[in-house]
Amino acid sequence: MRSWLKWGIPLAIVVLLGAAGGGVLLSQYVYRDTPADQLSNTTTEPGSGMTSTLGIVYTPDAAAHPDLPTVQDLLDNHFRSINDKNYDRWKSTVVRSKWLELPKDKWMANYDTTRDFDWTVHRIDPGPDGSLLVMLTFRSNQALEDAPAQAKSTCVTWNVVYPLVLDEMRQGLRLDTSKLPNSALFKPCE
Repeated sequence: MRSWLKWGIPLAIVVLLGAAGGGVLLSQYVYRDTPADQLSNTTTEPGSGMTSTLGIVYTPDAAAHPDLPTVQDLLDNHFRSINDKNYDRWKSTVVRSKWLELPKDKWMANYDTTRDFDWTVHRIDPGPDGSLLVMLTFRSNQALEDAPAQAKSTCVTWNVVYPLVLDEMRQGLRLDTSKLPNSALFKPCE
């Protein structure tokens, strides 16, 4: 056991420092200034970053990502579909396996009282195979019986990493929210 501690802890520290350094280098390469023509459907508010037409705030780091317009359209449609209870629009934002898992009647039962708001996209990072990882926070209001079992409240604060994967059948990025149980943290609003 002691021999593992002699080499295991220093090795773990070296790996973590290397990953952090690599992340800094990667962010300098990936996040460059976004041309103004790509930001045409956003508004700028001093100190708050970019804001979509739905009201999703993008931090300067997220707003600088070259795929911002695509991500912005996808997230606006996704959250608008939930708030408007528009199943067909929602289906166009998620991978096929998710809408097969949630047919319309089940989706309506899950989201019938949900209203999402107060969104902030903190980061947009590259993922495997042309995918993206979008780190965001938001809040949801819902009936107590529709709240997550671990956070029974009419208001829940969510911290999620949404994988956006390439959907070649529908030609574009779609949210793979089936992976959320492992990439979502939530708690009652404070």
